[in-house]
Amino acid sequence: MYQGDTINVFVTDDHEAVRFALESWIKTKAGDETPYINLVGTAPTGADTITAIKALKPDVLLIDMQLADTTGLEVIKSLRQKGNTSDKLSILAMTGNENVSVHDILASGANGYLSKAESGDTFIAAIRWIAQHPSELWLSSSVAQQLVVIDHALNSAGITPVERNVLRLIRLPNKEIAELLSISEGTVKNYISSIYQKLNVGSRLEATKFASKIGLIPSAQR
Repeated sequence: MYQGDTINVFVTDDHEAVRFALESWIKTKAGDETPYINLVGTAPTGADTITAIKALKPDVLLIDMQLADTTGLEVIKSLRQKGNTSDKLSILAMTGNENVSVHDILASGANGYLSKAESGDTFIAAIRWIAQHPSELWLSSSVAQQLVVIDHALNSAGITPVERNVLRLIRLPNKEIAELLSISEGTVKNYISSIYQKLNVGSRLEATKFASKIGLIPSAQR
């Protein structure tokens, strides 16, 4: 958690216009009340971010999920590795892709998620809140609603938690799913057959369309 009356923030986005907008929001909206928000630096790439975080030790990292050299998920996972950065660092993920898997973002070690469609006031509120509550999760109302929609659709179909994990990886070959979930290929096939039956679909493509429609997996890559 930050100390004193100032929250130090670092911003990572591969678009200069986005970095400039966030910097402007912080300068114009975050200096009128405590805790103040201070932008300590920005970066366009994941590699630059990891180096800067280790050197600057900010309280909050605001990071885009799609970068020129890697993904925000990989950067977050790297930063969360033991000894790689302080456990006190709070990470807010952001994306312009509304179909991104929020579950994947949170599972990577992020403390919260923001859509780039949110207002500047929402970004400032999120930074302040997550810095003051580093052990909790922050979700905007629109993101929280997305999770409700996903949970309702899966629960209504009778999809179990394990089947949910398989469905999230449905675009991958069975062998890769088995390796990621530490189960056998035969078990993956059984789960997929069960998913087909519960969703009343007959192919992987149809299951993928369902998962994409409810927001469990991205419908398209940026």
